[in-house]
Amino acid sequence: MSRLVLMPTNIGEARKFVEKHHSHLHAPVSGLCAVGVGDGAALCCVAILSRPVSRMLQSQGCAEVIRVASDGTEHAASKALGAIARAALALGYRRLVSSTLLGEAGTSYRAAGWWPVAIGEPTTRGWDSHPRATAGSHVQPGQKVRWEFGPDALPRDAEVDRVVREHAGKVQLRPRPDGMPLFAMIGEDAQ
Repeated sequence: MSRLVLMPTNIGEARKFVEKHHSHLHAPVSGLCAVGVGDGAALCCVAILSRPVSRMLQSQGCAEVIRVASDGTEHAASKALGAIARAALALGYRRLVSSTLLGEAGTSYRAAGWWPVAIGEPTTRGWDSHPRATAGSHVQPGQKVRWEFGPDALPRDAEVDRVVREHAGKVQLRPRPDGMPLFAMIGEDAQ
């Protein structure tokens, strides 16, 4: 296995990578910044940081990791999560949030030092009460696990942690619908 290194990337490149490699969500519309992980020649994972969808979290000065996508390279996702967290802290954010579906193990989050703090009710709307039509919304309904990191993050919740571990590996992901038209056109140009 070659050594994993951080690689420069931008939001556009990260979005294309997410669209190609994320198992169940489309690329986000935008983001604040992105990090890439690779073998020095090619990307194998990206993470994208953004403002939280939740207005409450925005008002608290949080940043949200809205996508992590990997080609399956071992340890790449945890390296990307660690790097995006350090970047966010360097930008002045003191609390970072992200989410997974209940049933996903969260191994990469744990390896990067994140911890689970809450489980949301089954919803297709995310953590706030406002429905929205964004890339990937309404694709994976079900309970979401909120992960946090940073000096102002909520404390680890032992009961949430127990439930997350108990459900690990028990999620059935719906196949992602066809790609977004923007990326379909980009793919045609590349051929």
